[in-house]
Amino acid sequence: MNTIENKQTEISGDEQIIALCESQAGRDGSQKSLDRDDVIINGSTWAAIWHMSWPLFLNMITIAIASFADIWVAGQLGSNVQAAIGIGGQIWFFMVLLAVALSSGTNALVSRFWGERNIEKTIESARQSLAFSAIFGAASAAAGLLVCRPLFRFLGASAQVEDLGWDYMKFDLAAQLPFTVLWVSNSIFRAKGNARVPMIIMAMMTALVILLDLGLCIWPFHVGIAGIGISWGIAGLLGVGLSFSIMASTEIGDCLNLQKMIKGMSMEWFARLMKIGLPACVQDLSWVGGNFILFLIFSLTKNPTACQASWAVGLRVEEMIGGFPIYALSMAVATIVGQNLGAGQPDRAERAGWQVTFLGAAMNCAVAAVLFFGADMLAHWMSTDSAVVGYSRQYLQVVGLSQPFVAIWLILVGAMQGAGYTRWPMIVTVLCLIGIRLPLAWYLTVWKDMGPIGTWYSIAFSSLSVGLLVIWRFKTGAWKHQKV
Repeated sequence: MNTIENKQTEISGDEQIIALCESQAGRDGSQKSLDRDDVIINGSTWAAIWHMSWPLFLNMITIAIASFADIWVAGQLGSNVQAAIGIGGQIWFFMVLLAVALSSGTNALVSRFWGERNIEKTIESARQSLAFSAIFGAASAAAGLLVCRPLFRFLGASAQVEDLGWDYMKFDLAAQLPFTVLWVSNSIFRAKGNARVPMIIMAMMTALVILLDLGLCIWPFHVGIAGIGISWGIAGLLGVGLSFSIMASTEIGDCLNLQKMIKGMSMEWFARLMKIGLPACVQDLSWVGGNFILFLIFSLTKNPTACQASWAVGLRVEEMIGGFPIYALSMAVATIVGQNLGAGQPDRAERAGWQVTFLGAAMNCAVAAVLFFGADMLAHWMSTDSAVVGYSRQYLQVVGLSQPFVAIWLILVGAMQGAGYTRWPMIVTVLCLIGIRLPLAWYLTVWKDMGPIGTWYSIAFSSLSVGLLVIWRFKTGAWKHQKV
């Protein structure tokens, strides 16, 4: 939580930056301090990467631990509960897409203005983002509660899985409001170069989730799957309270002024946020929507519940080991790119993008080996059902080999999103995840009767395809000229 204040006094050798800071942040005659570390736009790009990455790594580790706790507790309650958690998780992600859109726009705008040293626009963009996050969160919660049960039925869940899913989701979806606000609040901190605050908040939330998962679901209260949803709802409220109390003490604390927030809501700012955020939203929608179709494909197999449960297990393990660290690098590079473009340093932004990509691909080569050779052990850890274990083992071995390309895909798309360049990544992601993955999954799984391994092949191939395409696009440099 320690912020670095008055940093401009430490870079007196850079007169242009000081002059820019004075002209932008001192319009009222007083110089406001900027609590970010100038390593992001000065000095070694590796230092900038380290500065942003290590708190985000720890942040994602805590999320992975919380995710593991959820799926482990679900495993103790049975395969039907695991299937309900798997389908419910996809519905939850579908409902949080508006938060994803708003978060992407927030990061691009706040990081760009922060890089420019424009404190007034930084505060205004943060205020507008928080105001719309409350509206989006309430709308997502209401919509999710209305469509939850029909979606379980549409996705081929059995009656028992549907009932269990509703017990879980009616609490988990109510948490959409605090989590949407928290998501945007954390984006503001990260865009300013402060990844430590979100890390600490998430660590405290994770500890609470684990304690509540065990206490509510296992012992002493035995409320079943509902306890997992209740745990996340309580943790979300705690997270928002902590985030706001810390933000209020910073130089952008005025963004929390409720009166200004209500009176100053602007459709112009909304349009700016959505111009960047909607393509990112559609991009994630293609992933979540595609997962819904995969559940329908699983419903046509010989053992649909085992397929659905193994998908939940495989996806959670993949995210914990290979996904969350890469998400951390993707968020880190988004801030580095956004601030350096704001500071008029596109070449430095590009160099950082390639460096982070190399790092992530190397890490996920090791992850691929762990998933391939440790698939049997990991599958047995996550389930006691023999069919679920067998399908999960296949998932981890097949999809695991594509992990280096998943890293390339997520990191370079994150870099382009940090620049506000989201339309092309949206197009290529939809093409690969909808146009390639789903037809191939249906053909191999259903038409060729290969079972779920056919879907695992389609996931690996589509990840390879999108990874190669984003390498080409990032190399063209078109994203450097994006206006926000």
